[in-house]
Amino acid sequence: MFLDLNKGMTLDLVKEDGQNLHKVDVGLAWDPANTGKDVDLDLSAFFLHRGRVLSLDDVMYYKASPAAACFRYAEYSGDSRDGSEADGDDPDEFIKVDLDRIPADIDRIAFVVTIYDALRSNQTFGVVRSLVKIEDGVKGKNLATYRLNTDNSVDTAFIIGELVRENRGWSFKGIAEGRDGDLNDLLRLYS
Repeated sequence: MFLDLNKGMTLDLVKEDGQNLHKVDVGLAWDPANTGKDVDLDLSAFFLHRGRVLSLDDVMYYKASPAAACFRYAEYSGDSRDGSEADGDDPDEFIKVDLDRIPADIDRIAFVVTIYDALRSNQTFGVVRSLVKIEDGVKGKNLATYRLNTDNSVDTAFIIGELVRENRGWSFKGIAEGRDGDLNDLLRLYS
């Protein structure tokens, strides 16, 4: 059983026995285009210090250096250019976060999806069926799902939500906000 993630929804990641989840996986699934040009979606994460990205070491994305600090506590699947890495709703791209290893000065992790070169290719989320999954990274249990749908048909960038460190542990806050822009535009929101 899992939840459909909605804007403003908070998913508590503290288990019934009071223990925190140790790992959270965020995956992005989409299918290659049946007609027209394939769409290149990109899943990225911003590791935030008091709500801000301090350097590119805090950005996990398709061109990030494996030497960047964020790779010490998170894993990136690599870039899928057309959504053909997995079948159906299995993730074509994912970011796996080890919550136990996140430095204390990182209080939030924002997850975003963008369309690579959307302006030049004249593509929006309206031309592709896509799905975001949030899972327990240890048990593989699906915790929440968000489908980009017709509400996002004119958007080229999307803020999924944020992992937020709170007194009793981590939670996932759904933002579900589409935008017209690219990864740099989203980065400016957090800089």
